[in-house]
Amino acid sequence: MDALQTYIKRFDDDKDKQLAIKMNEIISEVLPDAEVRISYDLVGYFQPKQICFFGIQSKHIGFYPTTKPIAEFADEIQSYLSGKTTLRFPKNEDKIPADLIQRIAVYNLNN
Repeated sequence: MDALQTYIKRFDDDKDKQLAIKMNEIISEVLPDAEVRISYDLVGYFQPKQICFFGIQSKHIGFYPTTKPIAEFADEIQSYLSGKTTLRFPKNEDKIPADLIQRIAVYNLNN
């Protein structure tokens, strides 16, 4: 069983499962060669270094891009930023900022 399927099995709520699948699709589109694994109890993407993580929480989707892109994307992430390096997105598939997530992932891959 792959890491994403292992992660999804923890959820009873189909909406949470679908959000995890959607986040994986968004990230995997720009990181097709990344190794996906569970790390810190989150879904992590490594190529070969750690690129980013996500987790479906009770009230939001957590996206953890590491520290590097925070300054680079400061203006765009301000409304999502929680703490120093955590981004929180609404648990609504239509409101996930896919383009921003993808640009952050590619930035981390290349820097």
